[in-house]
Amino acid sequence: MTAREGLATSDLTQLWRLQAGAMRIDSAQAGEPSRFMRLALPGDVIGVEKWVGSDDAMSLRALTPVTLVPVQACGAEMMHILMETVVVAHQRCREVVSLRTGPVSQRVKCLLLMFADSVNPQAKSTAECALPHLSDMADILDAAPETVSRVFGSMRRLDYLQDRKPQRARFDSLALRAQALIPGMTASSALQRSQLVGV
Repeated sequence: MTAREGLATSDLTQLWRLQAGAMRIDSAQAGEPSRFMRLALPGDVIGVEKWVGSDDAMSLRALTPVTLVPVQACGAEMMHILMETVVVAHQRCREVVSLRTGPVSQRVKCLLLMFADSVNPQAKSTAECALPHLSDMADILDAAPETVSRVFGSMRRLDYLQDRKPQRARFDSLALRAQALIPGMTASSALQRSQLVGV
């Protein structure tokens, strides 16, 4: 699936495992605008709600290029998958709290690290990953697109962000992870950054 492509409702009669990429799962009640609920990242199983007969109206859309593989299982194996899915869903819901509360710079930091870790959890320093469109990031982070863009600009000036294309970023994950609070967009930011790297 390409970025922003949606998964058809008919496809949700089948369980799928997300092999690569990231998706957003939205509540899509009739007569209401869709609302972001949680992310799906590599390894997650999607479609469980429909599979168990839930009537929750949801829409699933790719945030980055996505690879899905059908899940074929029964008996004890299926029970294990369902239990795993409950645990992951709880984790994803906890992540939503960190993505939508606190300073916007911290929300952007959390999102970047989540996407980087989903691609290469062993990355020690420089991380590179695909990113959603700016409007999707803003919606996920419950922030204005202009604010998210300013945070990226601040990260670039502080050398956290080494390169950013519209849907891709390369950044210093080690420095970003070590920073408890990303400096604001002020003159003191450069000083705090130099103290971090020991210059």
